[in-house]
Amino acid sequence: MVEWFKATVLKIVNVNTFESSNLSTSVIYTKNMNNYKLEYLINKYLQSNFVKDNTINGLQIEGKKKIKIITTGVSINKKLIKKSIAYKTDAIITHHGLFWKKKISPIVGITKKRIKEILLHNINLYSWHIPLDIHPKIGNNIKLSNFFNIKNIINLPTQKFPVLIGYIKKQSFNNFYKSKIKNHIKNIFCLKNKTEIYKIGICSGAGCIFLEKTILNYNIDTYITGEINENTFNLIKEYKINYFSIGHYYSEILGIKSLGKWIKNFLHIKTKFININNPF
Repeated sequence: MVEWFKATVLKIVNVNTFESSNLSTSVIYTKNMNNYKLEYLINKYLQSNFVKDNTINGLQIEGKKKIKIITTGVSINKKLIKKSIAYKTDAIITHHGLFWKKKISPIVGITKKRIKEILLHNINLYSWHIPLDIHPKIGNNIKLSNFFNIKNIINLPTQKFPVLIGYIKKQSFNNFYKSKIKNHIKNIFCLKNKTEIYKIGICSGAGCIFLEKTILNYNIDTYITGEINENTFNLIKEYKINYFSIGHYYSEILGIKSLGKWIKNFLHIKTKFININNPF
């Protein structure tokens, strides 16, 4: 693992000024980006080669060689594909793609229909999963921490423990809920067990599986993630912590939107985020 990436997980960093790659500071101007060069540049920026994942990070379906327009979205689906075609996209980039290493299945049903549309329109499909969750600059977790005004970060996420730990200015549960949750997030499940919020754990997506390890290692009072499951509910009550489930989809919008902005600003390619709302 390269030194800059090691530094982000071994010590406290100022996430507002940290530059994770020299690619962040120099614009690459191009009218027609080669599809494999795009994959290389994003892999380099996200350091995908150093992350073990259960999906294929990078190019999943090859399309046209030259890329002028890119659409982005959280998860690949029919509606995203249709809207991308209407936008005359050359490439779709998602957080959740089509192919997962632990799920080898025949190309039938919905998968067949999605692939057929992508191939018919010669579109490149890319996906970046865990690298986009844990990236110290544009990742889902760091972007969520910015949204919740977490200033003092003591742990940045890694592939083995993808949970960010940090502090906010101590405030009441009710004040935090009203200022940061109520008017910003539509689909929310929360459990209140402490009257104050100070030390928070954040893990986008299905982060509920890391809840107990986070509590035992860091003694948090509040946990924010995308999902909740049956066992998690019992852990929350017995450990007496506050818990916010903000939806898997919502918790992972910020990373893919930030990647699109990075592509637009530093690779100079036209990008558009397409929101296919999902309440879960």
